[in-house]
Order: sequence, then C-alpha cells, then structure tokens
Amino acid sequence: MIAWHDIILNLKDGYIISADKTKWDLSTPGYIEIYKMWEDGNFNMSSIKWINYYPGKHFDQEVENSIAKELGITPLRSWISRIDPGYCAPWHWDVDDNEQEYMSKGTIHRYSIFIEDPKPGHIFIINDVAYVNQPCGTIVKWDDYRAWHAGSNVGIESKYMYHILGYTNE
Repeated sequence: MIAWHDIILNLKDGYIISADKTKWDLSTPGYIEIYKMWEDGNFNMSSIKWINYYPGKHFDQEVENSIAKELGITPLRSWISRIDPGYCAPWHWDVDDNEQEYMSKGTIHRYSIFIEDPKPGHIFIINDVAYVNQPCGTIVKWDDYRAWHAGSNVGIESKYMYHILGYTNE
C-alpha cells in the first residue's frame, strides 16, 4: 500500500503549468489549439495553474513501478498533479511530445487515482463525467488516454491526484 499522505507531505519544487505561453513549446501540435479555445471562451487566464511532480525527481520511482505492476501496464510516464484553491486546469487534452514513440510500443492506457480523502470543492472531469468526493485509492481508467478533461479546486485545501500512462501489447 502506498503512503500517499507521506508522499504529499514531502512534495517540493514541482513544475508549474500556467497560461503563460512563454513557457510552452508552441511548435508542438495541440498547444495553440487549446490556448485559442481558452481565449475564445474568455477564460480567466490568471486562474489557470497547476503543479506537476514526477517520480524519480519529486517522489520515489517505486511508486510508478508498483502502480504499473498492479494495473498490468508498462509505464510510459506518470505524475502527481496539484491544484491549489481558486485555480483550475481548464478543458484540455494532454499534449505530449513523445506520443508517436508511445504509440509504437503498444496499446496506451491511462489511469487517474484519487490519492487523498475527499475534500469539498475538489472536482475532476473526463469527457462528460464529473468526479467529486471520491475515496482515497479510487482508480479511474480512461476510455481514451487523450480524452478531454479538466480539474478545479473551489475548496480551501490543495487537491492532489496521481496520473499514469502505460501500455500493453494487446
């Protein structure tokens, strides 16, 4: 069993993702489409911010290894995301520079895991399904690893989730 509470307590210096286009590789297909969608929707760009933490850098690599084994996948990448109160990760799909390489390995699967007890105001959406008040340890298998999704924190405590992408040779 993974001690998520302890992992969360020890996370430091993650990568901040925001609407600051100077931090994006705009040559990667998808980023411009997503940003334009936010602009066209008149989204409050200052409310867009989340922080990602990666295994082997911000927490023990064994977390990814253990979860991948449990799920029966070979891991491609994983991360813990944090959204602080008042911020969101608006409607998007995860643009990935390595997608073609990943697809050459096998069938790609994606899972998200709720890694803390439910808290008011923590929201996660994949396509048309909203997840709120999910117990710690709840695993959601995505129908499509590139599905449109969003997360928001209208609560008063930071929101943490674990995400993993892996493949099988199906």
